[in-house]
Amino acid sequence: MPAPISPPITIPATEAKTFDEWFFSQFLCQNLHDEALASIQVVQVPRNATSKEYHHGGTESYSGSFWDVVQNEPSAAAAMQAILAALPDVVAYLKAQQA
Repeated sequence: MPAPISPPITIPATEAKTFDEWFFSQFLCQNLHDEALASIQVVQVPRNATSKEYHHGGTESYSGSFWDVVQNEPSAAAAMQAILAALPDVVAYLKAQQA
C-alpha cells in the first residue's frame, strides 16, 4: 500500500556507471541428505571489475533442485565432488581456529 512521503525524496542526477562482471555473493546447498528437499541457491551481484563497486539493485538470485543441477550440468557435478571432498579438511581447519 503506497503512502505519501513528505517532504519527497529527491535523488540528484549521477554519472553513468558500468558493471561488467558478476560477483557471486552467496552460495548455499541445503538438505543434501534428502533427494526431494535438496536445494541450491546462488546470488549474484553486478560489479565493476576495475573499481570493485557493486550495484546491489541489480542483484539476482537463483535456486533449484541440487541433484537436478548436479545431474544435468557436468561442470557443477565436478565442482560439487571437489567441494564435498574438501569439507573434512575445512571442518578440521575451522575446529583448529576455534581451539
